[in-house]
Amino acid sequence: MNEKSYVVVFPTIFSKNKIIKLIQNIKKILKIKNQQFKSVKRDGDIILVDANDPVFASTAINLLFGIEKIVIARQIQNKFEEIVSEITSISGNLLLKGEKFLVRVEGSSKGFLVKDVEIAATSNIIEKKSKLGAYPGTDENYNKLLYTYLTKNNAYISIFSDKGNGGIPYQIQKEKTICAIYDELSAVSCFETIKQGYD
Repeated sequence: MNEKSYVVVFPTIFSKNKIIKLIQNIKKILKIKNQQFKSVKRDGDIILVDANDPVFASTAINLLFGIEKIVIARQIQNKFEEIVSEITSISGNLLLKGEKFLVRVEGSSKGFLVKDVEIAATSNIIEKKSKLGAYPGTDENYNKLLYTYLTKNNAYISIFSDKGNGGIPYQIQKEKTICAIYDELSAVSCFETIKQGYD
C-alpha cells in the first residue's frame, strides 16, 4: 500500500470560493517560516500540503485566516476495505489504554455509505485492539476522535488535527484599513477586521 502523509487544510465556508488566494497565502507563510514543501494543491474542497516536516508546517499554516481546521493525515485510495484497515491500524498507534474513541467519516463515498465505514472501523478496532481496553464513545462523550475525510479518489485518515482561526484569507478585500488600538475592545475589533480579509 503506497501511503503518503499530507497537511490537509479545510477552508472555512467563506473561503471555499477563495481557495486560490488561500493557497498563495499558505505558500507565503511556509516560505516566511522557512518550511520546505514539495507542493500545495487541491483535492476537491480541501488543500493538500506535501511538506518535509508536517508538524512544523501545520503550525505555520495555522497562523492564517480562512481555515476551519488543519489535519495531518495519511492519504490512501477511496476504497472501503483499505479505509477500514487503515483506520484500524492508525487507531492502534493513537489510542491509549481504556480510552473512549469515536470514528467519524465525512466527505464523498463511492459504492458505500460513510456510516458503513464508521460502523465497520469501530467493530474492527474493538475486535483487533481488545488488549488496549479501548471502547466506543458517543458524539457527546469520547476521548479520541478518529477522523477520516473522503474525496472523489482519496481518503485522508487523520493522525493529528487542530482548529483553525476561521475568517477569510488575508488581503482578499484588497483594501488597507487603519485601526486605532486604545483598549481591549479596540484590539479585538482590529483583530476581527484582519480576520475579515483587510490589510
